[in-house]
Amino acid sequence: MNKFELVCFDMAGTTMIDSGLVLESFRRTIDELGVSGQEAVDAEAYVVETMGQSKIEVFTALFGDRASAANESFELHFVDTARDFGVRGIPGARAVVEELRSQGLKVALTTGFSPLTREVLIEELGWSDLFDLRVSPADAGRGRPAPDMLLWCALRLAVHSMDSLVVVGDTASDMQAGERAGAGLLVGVLSGNDDEERLRANGADEVLDSVAELLAVLEEPEDSSV
Repeated sequence: MNKFELVCFDMAGTTMIDSGLVLESFRRTIDELGVSGQEAVDAEAYVVETMGQSKIEVFTALFGDRASAANESFELHFVDTARDFGVRGIPGARAVVEELRSQGLKVALTTGFSPLTREVLIEELGWSDLFDLRVSPADAGRGRPAPDMLLWCALRLAVHSMDSLVVVGDTASDMQAGERAGAGLLVGVLSGNDDEERLRANGADEVLDSVAELLAVLEEPEDSSV
């Protein structure tokens, strides 16, 4: 019997191919705000460093009282960019989620995007039927690296213990959130933002090339040695 009850997947870079959508949308946003030169370079570096976190929190740190305008601009640009570039799931992601559900596990999708942007992407991907729950910071409280979205998923999907939770993501923020939530297994993937060293430094128990390899990790037999 699988000791896990719930698998919480990140979105961009983990189950959905990013293809530079976040950075392109951010560049369009700061151009609209009139940010240029070294300020623009520093801002983009900060966005890369905080990838996976709540976008409004990132913009608050960068732009202060202009954060709301920046976030609104980013959301509009992201939707336009996604439709311009197209969005695709990570190869094998859907099959993995479907197999987990067939085994009786709950599956949730967590993201730093707003609910509106998240649902546009879900529609583009054809994933409206795929997850038991889809959660953004606006639904649960704080964004990553706070554990709020993971705790919300566990509460809504009635897991028996946080140790039965698996967190899958491509950023340090995903791993930090999972660790703070007390998740039983933190799985980093190399299909998105961060490398193996950074993922492990922030708590990853396993690091995979892709979410497509997840089933093998979850199906590994427990050590029976005495």
